[in-house]
Amino acid sequence: MLLNDLDYFVTLAEEGTFTKASQKKYVSQPSITNALQRLEKELGETLIIRQRGTRSVVLTEAGQILYKHSKQILRETEIIKSDISNQQKIWLGVPPIIGATIFPAIMRRLGTDEIDAIHMVESGSSDMYELLDKDRVDMGFVGSLTPERSKQYDSTYITKSSYVVALPVDHPLATRDYLSFEDLRGERFISVGDAFTQHQVLVDQLRRYDMHDEIDNMYITNELMTEQGLIAAGNGVGIMIKLAVAGRRDIAMVPLQEPIDFYIYLIQKRDHQLSDFENITKQKMVEAINDLNF
Repeated sequence: MLLNDLDYFVTLAEEGTFTKASQKKYVSQPSITNALQRLEKELGETLIIRQRGTRSVVLTEAGQILYKHSKQILRETEIIKSDISNQQKIWLGVPPIIGATIFPAIMRRLGTDEIDAIHMVESGSSDMYELLDKDRVDMGFVGSLTPERSKQYDSTYITKSSYVVALPVDHPLATRDYLSFEDLRGERFISVGDAFTQHQVLVDQLRRYDMHDEIDNMYITNELMTEQGLIAAGNGVGIMIKLAVAGRRDIAMVPLQEPIDFYIYLIQKRDHQLSDFENITKQKMVEAINDLNF
């Protein structure tokens, strides 16, 4: 039983006529007919009935059974092809904040083969779990406010940072030893979008302090660099992890009076089998992070 014959049969069943099926597959009508005849001969069953007075066909009971299983076979064949072609590819989820801080240093420690294999998928930590669940990434970095203890994912601890208030260097509060959200009442907040843990932290804290005007007046951008630039230029203040603003001379960092920790993990679905190459690359990334001492 040839895969090509099954493909032609499925197309005939879905298109309903030999003409439409041949046009869909860019082949002659005899090619579709020959495929059908081979299948009927091999199975010893009539698979279609030609409708009188029309050119359309309907499936017999045997044809319906073959159609259902052929769809599954063709689908599995595509998965096999994809898995084989992707065995030297790693789809890695990277939140923008981690991509702008930790990830470049990791890449500098990897070899050419690993660098060529990694396909970075940028997404906020909040969306990373969905990408993992739908197998759109093999593994991904995530940021969490609490230690990762999910039974659904294997997690490797990377590092811990903390949230700070990010202000223009000439802001009156920039020289304070620490700040509370009460100190920030009336300020214009700048934040990345709600797909990012950072945004959720900010909104939760503003609600906690009944700072609803600040929520309504918040300026939101989906670009970390834009957020940093707006803060540095004096357009507002933000709540960011220390790693995201460390080393910038145009942004002041002031610790929060009530510290909020930010844990970073590299996670994968527990039932997602990594290839040997993926496991080796993952281990090299973890070793690189340990060497860098973030």
